Order: sequence, then C-alpha cells, then structure tokens
Amino acid sequence: MLTPYLYLEYKKLVENIRTMSNLAEKANIDLRPHCKSHKTVEIAKLQMQFGASGITASTLKEVKMLINGGVDSITLAYPLVSEDKVKLFQELKKKVDLRSIVLDFQHAKFLNEYFSKKNPLIAYLKVDCGLNRLGVQPEAIEDTIKNISELENIIIIGLLTHAGQSYSGLNSLKEVARIEAASVLSNKIPSLLASCGSTPTAKELMKIAGIDEIRPGNYVFYDNTMINLGVCNIDNCALYIKSTVLAIYADYMVIDAGSKSLSSDKGVHGNNTLKGFGLILEDHNLIIDRLSEEHGMVIGQMISKFNIGDIITIIPNHACTAVNLFDEINVFDGNKLFDSYKVKGRGH
Repeated sequence: MLTPYLYLEYKKLVENIRTMSNLAEKANIDLRPHCKSHKTVEIAKLQMQFGASGITASTLKEVKMLINGGVDSITLAYPLVSEDKVKLFQELKKKVDLRSIVLDFQHAKFLNEYFSKKNPLIAYLKVDCGLNRLGVQPEAIEDTIKNISELENIIIIGLLTHAGQSYSGLNSLKEVARIEAASVLSNKIPSLLASCGSTPTAKELMKIAGIDEIRPGNYVFYDNTMINLGVCNIDNCALYIKSTVLAIYADYMVIDAGSKSLSSDKGVHGNNTLKGFGLILEDHNLIIDRLSEEHGMVIGQMISKFNIGDIITIIPNHACTAVNLFDEINVFDGNKLFDSYKVKGRGH
C-alpha cells in the first residue's frame, strides 16, 4: 500500500462508538454525534446502529452524504447565510428530518423570508459559551427567543452550544463543561432542548442534570490532542497515518507525510499545546519538527535506529483535519485490511 495513508483499527473504532453510546444511554441523554470528524457513511451508520438519535453535520455536502447513506435525522450545525445554500437545504429537507441553527434575531429574520408556515425552518438557537465564535450570549437568550417567536416561519426547538475552548487545556474539562452547560441551562426555556458538543467535555456533560443532547465527533478516533488533554490514552486511538522514511541524516530524518497528510495543527483553535505535528508510535521521544507539503522532518536521539524505507505509525494531532486530507480510510482488523471507507463528505 502506498504511503502516506490512513490506517483505521476497526475494533478500536467500534469500542469508542459503543462506549460513548452506552454512557449517553446510561445518562438518558440523546447522542447526536458530529460526522465532521470522519466524513464517511459507514461510520455514521455505526453511530446510528449503536443508538445515536441522529447525526450532526457541518456542511451541506456532509448532509447529502448522510441522506444518500440512509440517515434520516440530521442537524446542520452551521449557519445558512446565502440564498444558494438555503435553497439546497430546502431541497434536502424534503427527504429527511433536517434541522439547522440560527445565530440571532437578524439571522432568523433573513431565514424567515425563505421558509413558510407550511414548510418552516426547524432550528436551534446558537449560544456562545465562551469560545467567542458564533451565537448569542446566554443573557440574551430569553429576549432573542421572544423576538424569533414573532417570526412565522422559524420554529426554535432548542439551544445549541459548543465549548471549543475545551481544546486549549487552559482550564479543567470539568470546569469548561460546567460553563458550557450553564450557558444553555441558566436561561433555558423549559420547552427547549439543551444541546452541547465537543469530545473533551462530553463525559463531564453527561453528569450534569438538564442536558438533553450531546454532539461529540472526535471520539470515534481520538488523537494526540485528546491524549494531551487526558481525554483518552494512546490505546484508545483508532486512527493512524502510515508514513515511509525517505532519508536519514546526522540530526534528522525525512518522512513522506507532510502538511498534506498531517495538517499543520499543533493544537486546536490556534493553541500551540503540542510538541511537533504528531505522535510517532515507534518512539514517543521523536518529534516531527517541521513540515513541508510532502515531507516531514523528524528529530530525536534515536533516528539512527531507522532505515530508509521503514514504515512508521503516527497518531495525528487532529484526526478530523487529517481525514479531510485523504480520499479514503483503510480499515484494518489487526494487521488485515478488510475494507476502505471513502471520505465522501470531504470538502465544502
């Protein structure tokens, strides 16, 4: 098999999906996981098979992939802000239970013009819980919901938030989860769902009364960021990048996995919390120090033990980004290749 390529350990994938599903079921919380991490029909079907109530998507391309794959309940957790995308959303909505989000009253007014009483937009109100990216502030929830309720063609079913700041490692996951939950619970209207997301905070959120739905995504694979945050250990990671040693010099060696395979992430949301661009399983002390597009430069005291042509195994810093760089995921049971999942949702 030509390197670099994605190597997925099937048994670990299934165990990760089963574990999260069991935890959500025990907590009596709907699991509506994100597919942006894997962008594949096969893994979405596994998530549904193990009890997910629906799947969350970030792009209309992912929505189309899910519909074609037989998923019948989907949340597009990304704002519709252009006429072309709204019209495509409306066409897709005819086929399945398809929901989206509104960012605020002005966004709701814009969308209201494209829907009708007969065919309303079913949506969550996006709430900012400290990431400072999108959504209303928690204290504005009540007034915003009141204003949106006067629009005839928008039906708000819940409050949706995402604690992306959990990836920074600056605060404990328990504290971030508490803030995340409070953002949708402190001003919550009883009839609305409380929907939270992010793999780092998922398990802590399930301990908090009042959360109705969680939307983790990365948990199917985990990655070096999740290891660094203490969310998982190395043995939980299911996705790797296989790479070949191209050359060995006195103080570094070169591999064929560069920024087009590993991505340039050294942490998520701009936080450089990791050393290097991935974790090399054959020697954790080695550091992927520099990347160009097709090359990775590795430093460390033990590079001399490798030979040109050796295959190394890398846990990517950010599995979601790595998947989006490949056309397929090679699926293994032990060392035996038994399937290949096409990354049909990649792109926009």
